Parts: sequence; structure tokens; C-alpha cells
Amino acid sequence: MKRVLRLITMAAAWLALLANVSLPDGRLLPFLAIPKGFAGPLSPFLALIGLKGTLLALWRRDWLSLAAGLSALLLARRHIQNVTAPHEEFTFAFGPDWQKRIPPHLQWRLRAKRYDLRPLPTPTPPTSPDTIIGCHQETGEPLLADIWQPPSGTPHTGIGIIYLHGSGWHYMDKDFQGTTRPLFHYLACQGHVIADVAYTLAPKATIIPMIADVKRAIAWMKTNAADLGLNPDRVVLMGGSAGAHLALLAAYTPNHAILDPADIGGADTAVHGVISYYGITDMVSGHERLCHISPTPALLAPRVEWLLQRGGWIAGDGCYVQAPQMIPFALGGLPDEDPDMYQLASPLTQVGPHCPPTLLINGAHDVGPDIGQHRQLQAALYRHHVPCAHVELADADHAFDLIAPRWSPAAQAALYDVERFLGLLV
Repeated sequence: MKRVLRLITMAAAWLALLANVSLPDGRLLPFLAIPKGFAGPLSPFLALIGLKGTLLALWRRDWLSLAAGLSALLLARRHIQNVTAPHEEFTFAFGPDWQKRIPPHLQWRLRAKRYDLRPLPTPTPPTSPDTIIGCHQETGEPLLADIWQPPSGTPHTGIGIIYLHGSGWHYMDKDFQGTTRPLFHYLACQGHVIADVAYTLAPKATIIPMIADVKRAIAWMKTNAADLGLNPDRVVLMGGSAGAHLALLAAYTPNHAILDPADIGGADTAVHGVISYYGITDMVSGHERLCHISPTPALLAPRVEWLLQRGGWIAGDGCYVQAPQMIPFALGGLPDEDPDMYQLASPLTQVGPHCPPTLLINGAHDVGPDIGQHRQLQAALYRHHVPCAHVELADADHAFDLIAPRWSPAAQAALYDVERFLGLLV
């Protein structure tokens, strides 16, 4: 019993420690990133394990387990406090009276706390999976989306959200393993309409066809606004990681001569707002950042590819791409080979007074996009008097919102900000 108690409390303490530290670059990064990715979202359970371990250790007078249990409890509690800490970003972006600008009929539906262990009981919203919203002109295949509607009896806010999943521009799909369903469920129950779009991935497409799919989704949502119960002038783009990059780029390039596809017939592709979960904003520095991630050894790469295919991360015609190759493969070359494409594909270079209000959310410990990119984007938007709230979640890592989102302190804190940002756009 003593060995088991020590093993459990020491493992909990190690994971709780990982939740609080920033991982160093190097060969250990891939091996530590996965346990750290789970440690933060599961920190409430680590705190509970630490508490129970501490009480058992006191009863059995096992001082090593006592130290480990207390460490797990205190470190997990510290992580929860850090990632759910309040901030003043909305005051800076929208003024001191921003909360009064959220319609009263919507305010009562908002979360009262940045974090609450109790899942909120909500009705199940209706969904229409695999709805055809266009066509991938590059492949001839239908462009699909899952449509989430507010439940019966829930008033529509008029907002339509187009969500673009994380992918590294090469992986995954809409509704990947259900990781985004809690988010869509919650937002639909607030009266928003969501389209979870399966945009084309590399190697089938490069950035321009990917953005074309986003523009097609915008045109479709505006054309079908009356049937969906939304305001065509209240379309909001939202995404995570590579999907966030595409959301930002599409939002900042409305009615663009190169990026708007001809098949939408000149439809207006301007949007009302954009939300980025840890998206890259500058492709050159983003590529440099990814180059710091050590490549998988050649002997292990085939095995990793097989595991990703079995797990549904890679489509049958896809392949495993090392981190330093992700952006060059998606843009068609290295930065010095095609600098114009890197500039075109960088949301930071597209900033101007035409940009819509923006919410940037990222973790301070993100191993992917550099947090400095988001600060630069916010500063650029402010220079053009575009409202932008940049929320930095201390200790949070990449994809913090996709692991145990119902329990994750970081995911709940981010959702608290997302729902208020959307409330300001109603």
C-alpha cells in the first residue's frame, strides 16, 4: 500500500509541476509536451489526488507521500489560479463600460465565473452533420460543414460562427474526436449558429485554396442567413492553431483580389469579428519558431505516421510532416524562396482600419506560436484603432482547450472571454 501511495502522489506531483513550467526546446520537448498538455486540463483532479494522498499519508505517517501529496495539491492549485486569473484586456479594447454594451437578454446566460467545476446543464442543440456548403474547386469534392443550431426555445442572437479546426495545415478534420463539441454545444445554447468547416488540407492544397474554402463558407453563411436565423452582417470567424491563422487571414482580407475565389460570384466576404486560439500571425517568424522543434528521428518517423493514421489524425492520402516543414509545405517553399507568399499569408501584414474586432487567446507556455507575435498583432491593430483583446493564459500550452474541455481551467477561462466577446458583437 505504501508503494502504491508513493507512486500515485509522486506521479501527481510531477504532473502538477509540469503544468506550471515552460518546456525547453530540444529533443525532450516532444516527450514532455504530451504529459504537460494533459497536466494542465486535469489539474483539478491532480489537486484532488494530492489532497487525498496527503490525508492518507498523515494517517499512515508516510512522510515522503505527505510531501508528494502536498506538492501535487499546492502546484495544481497554483496552476488553476494562474490560468483563471482576471485581466483588463476588454477594458483596454472596448472601454471601461464594455460590460454594459452586452445586451441584457444575453447577460444572464453568461458564465458567472472564469472557472467552475460543475458542468452547466444545457439542452442538446440540433446539428446537421456533413452539410454541403460549397465545392473544393481544386479537387472537385464537396465542401462540408457540421451546422449547430440553438435549441428549441433559445432566442437566436443573430451571430453566425465559422469555426476552423487546428491542423498544422496538414492534419485532422472537423469535429475531430469530438474535442470541439463541448464548445459548440455551449455557444449554440447561447443562441449562436456554428458552422464547423472541413477546409482542404495540404498536400491537396496550399494556403490560397484553404483560404478560398473559408471565403466560400462566409459566402454560404451570408446567402443562407435567413434560413439559419442569423444576421448576414454578424458573421464571425473562429479557429484554433492553423485554423486560427486561416481565420485571421480571411478576416483581414475581405473581398481580396487574390484570396477570394471566383466561384463565389463577388459575394461580400467581410466579417464582423474574429477569434484566434493560438494562431500564427507572421509566417516567417512562425517558421523560425517551428524550426526549434527537433525533428522526429528517421527510424521513428514511419511509426509516428502509422500511429497518426490509426488515430485519425492523417487522412488516407496524407502524410506525416515534421514541424519545420509544415509552413514551407503549405506555402510552397521556404521564406527566401517565396517571400511574397509569406507576406501575403501573414495576417500581421494585412492589418488596416478595415479589420474587424479581434480576440486573441494563447497560452504563455505555448510551444508553437511565439506569444510575441500576438502582442505585435495587437499593437498593429491598435495603431489602426481596431479593438483587440489579447488574453494570455499563464502556464497554458498549445491546444489547451481540446483536452478535457469540460474540466480544464484554461479552457473554461477562455470560454468566459469568448462568450463576452461575442456578446459585444451582437
